[in-house]
Amino acid sequence: MAIVRAASNAIHALAVGAARRSLQVALIFGLAFPAAAQVDPRVIEQLQGRLQGTQDAGAQVDQAREQSGRITLPSNTELTSEERELRRQQSRIQLNSLYLPSPVERQYRERLGDPSLRQFGYDLFRVSEGGSGPVTGEVSDGYVLGPGDELVVTFQGATNTSQSARVARDGRLIVGSLPPIRAAGRTLGSVRTSLSQATRQNLLGTDVFVSLGGVRSATVLVGGEVERPGQYQVTALSDVANAIALAGGVRKAGSLRNIRLVRGGVTRTVDLYGLLGIGTASRIRVQDGDRIVVPVVGNTVAVTGSVARPGIYEIQGSASVSDVIAYAGGALYPRGYQISISRIGDDGREIFVRPQGTAAAIWSGDGVQVLSGSAGAAFDRVMLAGHVRNPGARALAAVPTLADLIGGPEDLQLGTYMPMAIIIRRNALTGMRTYEAADLRSALDRSRPVALRGDDRVYVFSAEDIAFLNSSATRQIILGQDNPKPQCYALEKLQSLVADTQSPRFNVITRGTITVEREGRDVAASAGRALTGAGTSGSNESLEAVRTRPLQEVERMDRAAARTRGESDRDQQYDRNEIEESDAEKLARKNRECPAVFEDVPELLPVLIEHSVSVGGAVRRPGAYPVAGSISADALVSASDGVMANVRDPVLDITPAGGPFTRYEMAQGQEDRLANVLVSAGDDIRITANNAAYEAGAVLLTGEFNSPGLYTIRKGERLSELIARAGGLTDQAYPYGGVFTRRSVREQQQEGFQRTARELNTSLLALAAQENVNGQSIIAAGDLIKTLSETEAVGRMVVEADPRVLAQRPDLDPILDGGDTLHIPKKPTYVLALGDVSNPGAVQFQPGKSVSEYVSEVGGTQSTADDGRVFLVLPNGSAQPVRSSFWRRSNVVVPPGSTIIVPKNLQPLRTLGIVRDVATIFGQLATAVASIAILADRNN
Repeated sequence: MAIVRAASNAIHALAVGAARRSLQVALIFGLAFPAAAQVDPRVIEQLQGRLQGTQDAGAQVDQAREQSGRITLPSNTELTSEERELRRQQSRIQLNSLYLPSPVERQYRERLGDPSLRQFGYDLFRVSEGGSGPVTGEVSDGYVLGPGDELVVTFQGATNTSQSARVARDGRLIVGSLPPIRAAGRTLGSVRTSLSQATRQNLLGTDVFVSLGGVRSATVLVGGEVERPGQYQVTALSDVANAIALAGGVRKAGSLRNIRLVRGGVTRTVDLYGLLGIGTASRIRVQDGDRIVVPVVGNTVAVTGSVARPGIYEIQGSASVSDVIAYAGGALYPRGYQISISRIGDDGREIFVRPQGTAAAIWSGDGVQVLSGSAGAAFDRVMLAGHVRNPGARALAAVPTLADLIGGPEDLQLGTYMPMAIIIRRNALTGMRTYEAADLRSALDRSRPVALRGDDRVYVFSAEDIAFLNSSATRQIILGQDNPKPQCYALEKLQSLVADTQSPRFNVITRGTITVEREGRDVAASAGRALTGAGTSGSNESLEAVRTRPLQEVERMDRAAARTRGESDRDQQYDRNEIEESDAEKLARKNRECPAVFEDVPELLPVLIEHSVSVGGAVRRPGAYPVAGSISADALVSASDGVMANVRDPVLDITPAGGPFTRYEMAQGQEDRLANVLVSAGDDIRITANNAAYEAGAVLLTGEFNSPGLYTIRKGERLSELIARAGGLTDQAYPYGGVFTRRSVREQQQEGFQRTARELNTSLLALAAQENVNGQSIIAAGDLIKTLSETEAVGRMVVEADPRVLAQRPDLDPILDGGDTLHIPKKPTYVLALGDVSNPGAVQFQPGKSVSEYVSEVGGTQSTADDGRVFLVLPNGSAQPVRSSFWRRSNVVVPPGSTIIVPKNLQPLRTLGIVRDVATIFGQLATAVASIAILADRNN
């Protein structure tokens, strides 16, 4: 019962939401709610407020819900560490695109053919400039004090005080009553010891604690090959690298290994490679008056190839091959590599030298290439990649066949696609790559072993990879439409290939696809859903309804269909107007939407497509399935998750790419025949079956049934049969007021609303161009058209729901459809009189009362009422007008639960000459309006 109650509440919410929007149109003409079993006075007040020009309270609630449902992100959201790293990577990519190589870099790049070579170490000063900010952390006792340094001295014991003392220009330090101490030129540790001795001698029972409070500043001159030569203020704790960073760093023309520090006429050499992990880091603190000179870069050598850190390195003195390879982080392969040196001879010509061992000497300007046999010509190994447990390289001698490489079926991951794998291998004659298909099933059982060759790359695919092949994005690209996923590199490559070749090699993907126009766009909708027979959702909608359905609804249905193929995570799209994705979220979504195997090797996608067989009909996952050579129809049907369980008497239809059509019966017990039926790439197979015995959707019964709830229905089942299954109606049931809704009717009514709005809009535009047209009338008509176009239909059908009548009149017994709903209310005891009346509301029902008597009980009509267009909405949903000239003397029977509607005068619209057009929608809206109160109160 909990499931039934939840389904009832869900359908109730949808019906009331649609009915509320229909009400907004109805109220323009004075229409209102019909009677129900219970009428809330607040509903009547709400309707009359709308008639007086105020906003409908229901519309206010809808608006509040829409606003609260929107997801907004704060503009100043703090970035995560992953997002910051991603932005740094993007910034590096942009900087690399703007990078201008130095003359040294250009020369080595041209010689060695490596466009990525750069001079090593110069990025040391790129991230941030040095500075003389506040001193933090512990200062060692080896720090040499000088004039301007400040010490914090704290006494504890008999004397408790703390004071700061600065080293004077004469080098002495004076602390309180202690005698002066010589501090300049001494280390912090020795001064601390002297202060401890003086304290013990002069302040009995007192301990002293000394720390460095402030560091003196120093003025240094930085010149040579730096970005901003000049004089800079630094602290005494700064070293040569800090001073150079303040000057903007070293230019590419400057040296990092021969920097000169001139102090008191003595020159020292500083090597910054020690800070970069090459050699020993030497930190020399600067002093006041120091001069730092960066000379022109010295001898250089380039290292490229199979090394960890290719680059251009500066060398000091002599160096060997092993030294410069160590500069580059070492060879990627510790053994088996070869070395080739590009050297400029004495005559200026380039020669190539193959050294004997790594101890050979290096000349200035050499280009060292580390060549690995595995990287350049991997003839003794094979590579396994894709949807496997243990990807990677194997020795060809150990795995001569595909079965040896993969192992057994137990070594495959769950969801591996068995009919086809791809082997990329090198053509011995042309040297080009070739793509060969392999059947994993026959290869693993060794019925058709597949021999491997050196440098082969084997790619195994998953069921999700095949689902991506059948995705709507791939179909749209094959049809020549725009790529809906430009973030997928594989789809970009496929789009370029389709546009360049215009070849039918990919048509197998689009055989089960129909293209319809929606909102000015051609959208590919796959067959097997709304427009197909067996194995479909059971929808009876027309092709016109499919064409006119809003594009957002179509995309939602396509995603829902994608979930049945296991690809919903990849085909989900987000509304960029409501949710702004972060960079990290975009990267994560790209990984979900674009399979990694196709992003790494985008050429695999078109190869799979052209080796595919089209599978359709009553299978669980229709689509295109790649095969290697010939494969049995039984295996291919299994790959599509098999025949659906609810089909009867299936038939296999095969249309070969080059041959006659063939049909195979699949009666119960004869399924093994499919194992002997072979198909190959380009063929088309379809499982044709009779429709299922049951409708795809259930029917919901609510209200005065003995056993209300959700009921599955057989095809062709009638309403009277379902009512009997539900135990019949209760004694309080009022079948004449039953509300019967159907999805297809709602779609047709919605289409009618939209068509009427378009026709009215066309008429209004023509009238607006005429002279002597009332502007207020144009505005009123425009508001009508806008509201009508936004109205959602209820989908109510006027049916006979009384079992006794149905038993006597079988021709009135409707055939049920999946998704139908029927609500039977209790018998009401009143009649509603609403619209342009003095006191709208509910009055007690009395048999024999006429329309005029009920209107008189609510105070009669107002002066603005249109007496000529009074409507009587009957409880079953039908509406009938009451004749204008004599409605007050009408003998129309008014049953309980009816609604009398007195509309306003349409004089503003009458001047436009479109009153006749407007009147045609009264009948459409009356049935919808009559359903609102009943649906709204059925859960009370």
